[in-house]
Amino acid sequence: MKPLDIAIRYFKLSNESDFDEITKMFCEHSTFYSAKHELFLGVNDIMAMQRVHHGSYKQLQWKVKSVEEVKPGIIHFDFDFEGETQAGERIEYSGLEDVVIHAGKIQHIHVRLKDASRS
Repeated sequence: MKPLDIAIRYFKLSNESDFDEITKMFCEHSTFYSAKHELFLGVNDIMAMQRVHHGSYKQLQWKVKSVEEVKPGIIHFDFDFEGETQAGERIEYSGLEDVVIHAGKIQHIHVRLKDASRS
């Protein structure tokens, strides 16, 4: 699979909250820098964070506005997020995400919000 295809698959699986398949995409040395300025190291730490994040929503969806491989193995996404929290609050924000792919695995993800008023 090409890096662009891997990164697009990651977004698709995230929309499905398919943690088993997402887990296979990372390795022990993968890192994730969240829009909340938190750093996660390794697949176990990343997946624990993702389970908490997804679990705080009744529904969630990332809509990719654009995706581009800006350098070999570095995929840049422009996305909109929509979700409904477990408490029924509607959350929407736009962001940018860079996904670094090496040797068929996600090595690093960096998420930034476009509108810093909501994390």
